[in-house]
Amino acid sequence: MKNRAKSRYLNGLLLIALCAVGGCSLNSLSSSSASSDNQTVSSTEKSQFAQSQLTKVDVVIAKLGTLRDAREYIGTSEAIRETLLRSQVEGKLLDLTVEVGQRVTKGQVIGRLDSSLLTAAVNREKAELASLESELASAKIRVKNSEIALEESLLRLEQAKNDAQRYSNLASQGLISSQEAESFQTTAELAQKTVLVATESIKIAQQAVTTSMGQVASQMEAIAEATQRQSYSQLIAPATGIVITKINEPGNLIRQGEEIIEIGDFSQIKVVVPLSELDLGQIRLGKSVTVTFDAFGDRKFTGRISRIAPAADSSTRKIPIEVIVSNPQSQIKGGLLARVTLVANIATDVIIPEFAIVEEAEKNYIFVVSQEELAVNQGVVSKREIRIRDRSKGKVAIKTGIKSQEKFVLRAGETLTDGETVSLSILSE
Repeated sequence: MKNRAKSRYLNGLLLIALCAVGGCSLNSLSSSSASSDNQTVSSTEKSQFAQSQLTKVDVVIAKLGTLRDAREYIGTSEAIRETLLRSQVEGKLLDLTVEVGQRVTKGQVIGRLDSSLLTAAVNREKAELASLESELASAKIRVKNSEIALEESLLRLEQAKNDAQRYSNLASQGLISSQEAESFQTTAELAQKTVLVATESIKIAQQAVTTSMGQVASQMEAIAEATQRQSYSQLIAPATGIVITKINEPGNLIRQGEEIIEIGDFSQIKVVVPLSELDLGQIRLGKSVTVTFDAFGDRKFTGRISRIAPAADSSTRKIPIEVIVSNPQSQIKGGLLARVTLVANIATDVIIPEFAIVEEAEKNYIFVVSQEELAVNQGVVSKREIRIRDRSKGKVAIKTGIKSQEKFVLRAGETLTDGETVSLSILSE
């Protein structure tokens, strides 16, 4: 304690000595200090007064965004294609070797029908073919016989002509009577007619051969058709996929055209959802969408829009769209609850509130704020024309006029002018 008192005493003496040398007094020191404090207070008050005269504004930073949020639509998973196996002939279903959920391959034999009636039909057609082939052979023989008869007729005609000529010469010489010569001429004429008849017989026989050949060809086609129908007794998978439904069971009498099983192709999944007309402008064929299935939790699948219905449903006013999801391992089954999310367009525009825009002479403006070489809570505004791309729910997408991360006036206490210095509110970014 004594040391502290001594130190204070020495400091006091030193201060008095300094004042004496400098020509000052304790009163003058006190007066100088008070004057300095008054000047400081006066400067602060002036700054505060000047700040209060500036227009207060709320300033925010321009950011990229989208006018429309993602929307979710509900649908059900289906096979990309569903193929029905129908019987092409009538018969009793003897065997069906597949079950629902089993995978089949196109061309695989999966069952058979009773083919006894079909086999009998093939045998009848073959017997008819044998009969027609016999008739064809007979017709060919008749053609051959007619050709032989024609050759004989031609020989007889040649002989008759020679005889008629010779006897005509003898009659002209008076060696035989004219009646005898005329008889040989008549024989030659008859031989000529015989040749004509033989020629016509050949034509008729050849036509018979042609007809028989046509009948044989038709019968062969009938046999091929009957054989084909017989092969339909084997039930063959029309497509690769998974059996969705068994419509008939062994023992049933199957009529021609009746359904037996249904096969689904699950290499891709189809989801049909009703789309609101408000989102129609946000989609296009081939656009990617996000698809989730409740059966797979939060796992997301990528789909693409493969079809957009040409007209809306008259009762719901919604437009069905078809989304295709790749499913190479067939892990996604049919009938699952699917949620299709239409992702909003990629943010390429600055989005601002509509009330921040100033409209003048059918043009749109905003006030952009610059804070270079100014106090932290002050800025200079510049009036800038903007072009609007779209409007929705009180927000505006700006095409040109402002860039992302630039600052602009959201609200102002008074009407602003270009180049005006403003005061930034505590709400400003």
